[in-house]
Amino acid sequence: MRAMEKVPGGQIIVPLVAAMLINTIFPGALGVGGPATALLRKGGQTLMGLFLIICGSQINIRQAGLPLYKGALLLGMKLGFGAALGWGVNAAFGSAGVLGLSPFVLFCAIPSNNSSLYIALSGEYGDATDVGAVSVLALKNGPMGSMVIMGLSGAAQFSMGDLIGTAIPVLIGIVWGNCDREFRCLCLRSEPVIMIFLSFAIGATSNLGVLFTAGASGIALAVLAIGVGIAIQIVYNVLLKKKTPLGVAMGTVAANSALTPSIIASADRAFEGAVPVAAAQCATASIITMILMPFIVSFFDHHLH
Repeated sequence: MRAMEKVPGGQIIVPLVAAMLINTIFPGALGVGGPATALLRKGGQTLMGLFLIICGSQINIRQAGLPLYKGALLLGMKLGFGAALGWGVNAAFGSAGVLGLSPFVLFCAIPSNNSSLYIALSGEYGDATDVGAVSVLALKNGPMGSMVIMGLSGAAQFSMGDLIGTAIPVLIGIVWGNCDREFRCLCLRSEPVIMIFLSFAIGATSNLGVLFTAGASGIALAVLAIGVGIAIQIVYNVLLKKKTPLGVAMGTVAANSALTPSIIASADRAFEGAVPVAAAQCATASIITMILMPFIVSFFDHHLH
């Protein structure tokens, strides 16, 4: 655990790469059968359900006033820019995309952001209302935001059962977490172990060759995400009385966005072949944006003051 904590997004990146390594060197090892295969190779759907419960449990419906306003603004802009980019690239270049970036990976990555980093930056550059906004931003954790904008655009075909099936764990988390503070705390403590094994199960369906394929395009995805953050920063400060550098913090890609392609492909099989590359691109972009964002927020803070 200490070693993983030294790697940006380590609880997702390290098990993801470890599973790819095992699957590359010993392709049949994880198919041994029994509980081992059920957990380590085929456990993605079950673990994703648990992950969505955890996401829902962190949404505080009691938040009101300025935290709600800030969170709603950031949420709307993040989803809006993600939708616009995915739709635009799909309309101009088709499903193949451009610069190695398909509309699919844009839909998966751009609507996300690193909530933990946002909270840390809010503590240094913001106030309690900025931290409180995370309760609203948590609505886009996991695949829900991506599924909504892909479904509305017609880029993916989801049945009502798929959408309801994805929403139910989130709703369980919201209801239980808001009725029982101890359950919310339990979920928060449990998140790392769920993330580790979920990441491993997703990595077990791929191999290391995908990482080399995704390298340059993952960097391009990170640059694009940061550009979105700068655009959000400009609009956000026009809509706020008190200026803040935290709008640009929306320019990160969440480490857990590497898990989104898999859950979307489980609902629309047309994307199954694109999952390994998209997951690797999201993972690459998450590391780059996580490292650069504190410096970018500091730069904007300096120029605001």
